[in-house]
Parts: sequence; C-alpha cells; structure tokens
Amino acid sequence: MAQAALAPLGAAGQLPFTPAAGYIPTFTTSIRPHHPSDTGRASFRSTSDSDAPTCHAGPGPNEESWKDKAHRAWDNVDSIWHSIQSKAEEVLSACDGESEVLDHDVIPDYVFDHAPYVHLYSGEQFWPCDIADHLIHTTPHLNYTPMSALSNLTVNNLSALNSYGFYTYLQSDDNVESRPTWLAGTQNIPSDPSSPSSNATYPGGRSTAPAILLTIRKPNNILDAFWFYFYSYNLGNKVGLRFGNHVGDWEHTLIRFQNGKPSHVFLSEHNFGEAYAWSAMEKLGDRPVTFSATGSHAMYATPGTHPYVLPWGLLRDETDRGPLWDPSQNVYAYTFDLPSRTLRASTRTPLAPTDWFAYRGHWGDRAYPLSDERQYQFAGQYHYVSGPLGPIYKNLARTEVCQGRGRCRTRYWLPPVGEVRLWDGEDGWGEGEGPEEEEEEEEEK
Repeated sequence: MAQAALAPLGAAGQLPFTPAAGYIPTFTTSIRPHHPSDTGRASFRSTSDSDAPTCHAGPGPNEESWKDKAHRAWDNVDSIWHSIQSKAEEVLSACDGESEVLDHDVIPDYVFDHAPYVHLYSGEQFWPCDIADHLIHTTPHLNYTPMSALSNLTVNNLSALNSYGFYTYLQSDDNVESRPTWLAGTQNIPSDPSSPSSNATYPGGRSTAPAILLTIRKPNNILDAFWFYFYSYNLGNKVGLRFGNHVGDWEHTLIRFQNGKPSHVFLSEHNFGEAYAWSAMEKLGDRPVTFSATGSHAMYATPGTHPYVLPWGLLRDETDRGPLWDPSQNVYAYTFDLPSRTLRASTRTPLAPTDWFAYRGHWGDRAYPLSDERQYQFAGQYHYVSGPLGPIYKNLARTEVCQGRGRCRTRYWLPPVGEVRLWDGEDGWGEGEGPEEEEEEEEEK
C-alpha cells in the first residue's frame, strides 16, 4: 500500500537540530490556556537535561523576553475573564429580579384544568368573533359623528380614543340589517373534535376567535378567573317585535378559586347573571359545562328555555347542546393587578395585546335615533340599543362572586327547565342599553 510522504522538517529533510543518542522527543498539551509557570505546557524534553535543545534565542538589547510577553498575555486573558465573570453576575442578578416580576404574570395550571366549556346554540346565527377583526369593520364615532382621523385603530392603540371620553362608539361600516358576513363570524365556529384535523385530546372544539382570560388575585387567597367571550353582533329576543339588537357583545363566565380549589361559578345571564356553587355545575371531567343562548349569547348552566318577564310581555332565551367550544384552546391570557390597575400578558400568551383593554368607550353603534327607519320603540324598549362597554366595566373588583349590586345568592342546585326569572327593571337588555340609560351605566363604573 502506498504511503503518504512526510513533509521535510528542515534543510535536506533533516531535523533542525541533531539529537543526542537515546533522545526521545515528547509533546504534551492541554485545551485550556496555561500560565507560563504551569508544568502542563507544551514542551520538548530529552532523557538528558544537558542534551535538551535550545528552542528560543535570547532577547535582543531592546526586546522583551518571551517569558515577559507570555506573562503579559496571560494577564490580559485573566483580566478579560474577570470582566466576563463580573458581567455574567450582573446579568444573573438582573434575571433574579425579573423572575420575581414574572411571578405576577404566571397563571396557575389549575385555572386551565377547570376552564369552562361552552355549548353554543345549534341554530346560532352570530358566532364568536375576534376583537381585532371587529376593529377592521368599524369606525370610531363621537356619539353620531365619525372620527375619520382615528379610523386606523387596532388592538394595540385603541385606547387613543380615551381622550374623547365615554361617548365613543365603534360603529359598523356596514348597514347591520344587510347582515354583512363579518358580523356572523361563521369562520369561527368551533372545530368538530371528532374530525381528523382537530386535536382529539380535547372533547371541545377550537375556535379561531380567541377568548379572553383575565385572572385577578384577591384577599383570603382568592383568585378570580374571568373568561370573556366577544361577538360582533347581538340578536335580541322577540315579543311579537324584536328588541335589544346591538353591534358588539361581551359575555363572561367567572370561576372563583380559593386556596387553589374552585368554589363558585358566575354566569352572565340576563338580569345581572346567576351564581352557582362549584358542586352544582354539570362537568366534563374537571371542567364545568355552560350554555350560550341563541342570539343574545347570555350564559346559562343548563340547556332549554329560560324565560324572563319584561313589562308588557314575556321574553325567553334558548340554549341547547350545539357545538362544544373549548375557549382554553385559543385564548389571550392576562393577569390584572387591582391596586395598580395593571394588565399584563401572562407567560401563557406573552405576545397578547394589552392596549385594547383600557378602551373606555362602547364596542358598537350608538342606539339609532327614532328618526332612523331601522329604529322603533315600545313600552320603553328599543329595537336597537347601544353597543356594550368592555370587560373593564364588569365589576372586576367584586367581593362577592355576583356582578350586580345587592345581595348575592348562590344556587346549590341547577334550576328546573323553564323556570321564569322576574325582571327587576334595572338590567333591561343585559349587555346593551337604550339611548336614555347611558349616564346611569357610566355611574356604575
């Protein structure tokens, strides 16, 4: 077998020195840099110290010796290393401080372990919507006057409208009676969990419209988990005529935890909602099952008919076991600090937008005047009412689990089907309000 020739080491292929008899060259090295005084540095040595070759000529009269150069180089390396070490300690110290801040942004796992499921109505016409998409199809108005200069608003700058006060409205760019497709949100119908393309791990489907999760820590080791759902349109109920339509719709479910255990559930039914003991709720695994009413999207604990009496007539919400929505599969998750009123994107969704939450105005049109052909009034109720205010107005600091004022009554069993709830004249149409009721709503804030 042919062998590769070795390159010559010196003139005529000879070593640059003549080794003494019995000389065996050795070479040792190390990966880490060594100080010149280290014994592990690379070297040649012979079996006889007197025969060791001279590898370095002495310095000239004005030259630094090689040992001095090596010592100086090592001192430079040592200085750089100490600088790196000092900087690393600063970074680690800063990270320790940051970890304390991030603790406020962490949502405990038990919140997601007990997240609600929502049965949307099988015949629903207006499905969950994305607040970002809603802003694309609306223009801000100051009462009835368009604010065209502020038309390019997003979830990242919506609070710019706050300088105009409470009377700002996100008015639809389309005539709502023409039923534009963006109002319906049909693209956001939860996926069928039995289909091959969906996540079979979850019994509920995923909607492309993100839900909003807001967690708030309160005294006595209480944590309130607010699950907010947004719809671009609320279709009111009928008593011969239809009342209570409005653009934009916010509904919510509150799950209260104490010492890390779920204790109560609040649902935004009509008439300031209803509170239930955790033990009373229907569950799928460890998660409560809730029901969204057709059109109004009011939240209930059971399927069926839910009448509530109004002046001059009877209205009712309808719920059934339609598409099962799992809001936890697509959610903007936040923590909210009550003392500082600070909203933070949680570590679950660190890129979730936060500016929109501070918006103080309405999420839909102002109630149309009676001069508008789409509007009518009967017994003090209106066909179209103003769009709702956002989550910041939903009594987030509540001590009791109930949203409304007065005594909070907790149900320890599910209501019978068809139970009639009496209207007390305060809540009216739930999330919207008529033209004469806006001042009162501002005071409730």
